Amino acid sequence: MTEQAAVEKKVNPNIINGRMPVAVVAQIRFGNNKGDATKDLAAMYGTTVGKIDDIKKNRNFAYVGADFKPTQEQIDQGLEWLKRHPKYNEGSVDKIIQELETTPVATAEEAAKFEADRVAARGQSVTTKDGSVADGGGGNRRKPRKAKSEGEGEAAPQATGEALLA
Repeated sequence: MTEQAAVEKKVNPNIINGRMPVAVVAQIRFGNNKGDATKDLAAMYGTTVGKIDDIKKNRNFAYVGADFKPTQEQIDQGLEWLKRHPKYNEGSVDKIIQELETTPVATAEEAAKFEADRVAARGQSVTTKDGSVADGGGGNRRKPRKAKSEGEGEAAPQATGEALLA
């Protein structure tokens, strides 16, 4: 089996791949459906039970608080993300899309405060620098560092105490 075939088998057709927008995270944590069962929320938002559980228990996206209001750009990112839902054409996400569209938009001051909090918490954005959709996760998928070659990184010879006093 080739490596490409192995990767294709791992893709779950019932989830939306990529980073979840913060507007959707706030909706999961504080929205109208926040009390629903984790499994139901995972199906509704097209993600895994583990991701919903992490959001509910504040293990990730900790910088998204109860006072969070998304900017129009963050709402648009959330809508674009939800349009990639596997059951989007069946209308199963209409309710959460309507809720997201009616979410109050942040003022410039609120947006600046949130952005400062996000940067301080090292939060990631939904898109890469070139504008393409960013992969989800990544912290544990770093490539291993190259081993240092001989002579590189060796400490300089230490002077003896007598040499220093001379």
